[in-house]
Amino acid sequence: MTSFVAKRIQFRNGERHSVLSRPGSLPVHEVTLYLAKYRKRGRAANTIHSVCLVLAMLYRELAKARIDLLQRLRQGQFLTVPELNRIADVAQYRVADLSYEDADERSSANVISIKRIRMRRKAAVKGLKAVDVATQASRLRYIADYLEFLATYMSATLSASLRRELTLESAHALKAFRAQVPQVSMWAKLGAREGLSKEDQDRLLNVIRPDSPDNPWERGFVRQRNWLIVVLLLATGMRRGELLGLQIRDLDQRLPKLRIVRRADASDDPRRIQPNTKTNDREVELRPVIMRAVWSYISQYRKKIKAARKFPQLIVADDGQPLSLKSIDKIFVQLREACPGLPVTLTSHVMRHTWNERFSELAELLGLTDAVEEKARNEQQGWADNSKSAATYTRRYVSRKGRDLSLKLQEQLDVPEH
Repeated sequence: MTSFVAKRIQFRNGERHSVLSRPGSLPVHEVTLYLAKYRKRGRAANTIHSVCLVLAMLYRELAKARIDLLQRLRQGQFLTVPELNRIADVAQYRVADLSYEDADERSSANVISIKRIRMRRKAAVKGLKAVDVATQASRLRYIADYLEFLATYMSATLSASLRRELTLESAHALKAFRAQVPQVSMWAKLGAREGLSKEDQDRLLNVIRPDSPDNPWERGFVRQRNWLIVVLLLATGMRRGELLGLQIRDLDQRLPKLRIVRRADASDDPRRIQPNTKTNDREVELRPVIMRAVWSYISQYRKKIKAARKFPQLIVADDGQPLSLKSIDKIFVQLREACPGLPVTLTSHVMRHTWNERFSELAELLGLTDAVEEKARNEQQGWADNSKSAATYTRRYVSRKGRDLSLKLQEQLDVPEH
C-alpha cells in the first residue's frame, strides 16, 4: 500500500514546519530539500504546509501511474507532456472528491493522508467539484517549480550527455505544463467574496447578542465569547489568525487600545496549527464600551476557567486551551444555520470584508480624499503604505458606486416613456 502524508512538525524552539512522509513514515528527501527553500525565506508555516499538500497530490498521481520519478530522472528522462497533462487535470479538483484505493484515512483540514489512489473512473465527472481558479493556478505553479528544482538537482549527478538530454526534455515539458496555468479572469472575480450589507450586519448582531433568544449557543461563557469574537472582527477588520493570536498583555489597561503583534512559531502556543498575523504589527483603538466588554469577558468569564490561567491568549475554549482556527470556522457554520437566507456565505473573513466596506462608506460621508482614505485604511489593516489590498475587500462598495454612476449617465439619454 502506497501512502504519502503531508505532516506538520514542531521543533523544540517552537518553529513549525512540514514534511512529506513516504511509506514507512520516512520523509521524502527531495521534498524536504525543496521546502527548506521556503523556510529560509521566512515563509509562514501554513504556506509551507500548503505547498507540501500540493506535492503530496503530485506524488499520489505518480504512484497511481506507477512512475518512479527519481529513476526516470537518473536516466536523463523527464515526465512526458501527456503525463503532465493528467497531473494538471487532477489539480483542478478538490482532494475530498477523489476516491482512494486501500485508503484507511480521508483527507482532513490539518493533515491529508494520501494512499495509492485512483479517481472514480466509473463516477460521472459532474460528481467532482472543482477548486477555485486561483487555487488551481497556485497548485500548478508549485508543481512546476518543484519539478524544475528536482530536474536541476538530479542533473548535477548525471553525465554531460544525459544532463543535456534532461535539460532539453524538462524545458519543453514544463513550458507546455505552465501554459495550462489558468488566468484569473474578471468573470471569476464576479463571484468573489463580499461583505455584509448594513441590514444583514445588524441582523447578525441581533442574533448573536448574549441575551438573544435566537443565539444558537446555550452556555453563558460560549455566548459571551462568541459575541465578543464577532464584535471584535467587525470593529477592527482583523483576520481570525490575528484575533486568536491576541494575548491579554496586548490590551492597554489605561486606554481603549490593543496591539496586534506577529508571533510566528511562538513556543508558548500549544496549538499545532498556530494562528498567525500576516500583516504588520499595529495598534488599534476601540470604543471604550467595546474595551469594557473585553475586560468584562476576562474578569467574569475567562477567569473562572482555571486551565485558561496557564495561557496568555485572550480567546480560549471551554477547557481553557487557546481556541483553534477550526473552532472559529465551526462557530461561523453554526451562525450560518442561525441566520438562514444571508446573501453571502458567512465566514470570519466576511467580517473583514464588511469592515472595509463600512470604512469606505464612512470615508465618503466624511469627504476624505482617495489618498487619505487609502493611507488610513492601510494603517488600520496593517498593510504596507503602497498596498493595493483594499481592492480585494471593497468589491461591493466599488460595484455599487459604479452602478450609481452608470445610472446617472443613463439619465442624460432622452428615452421616451413607453
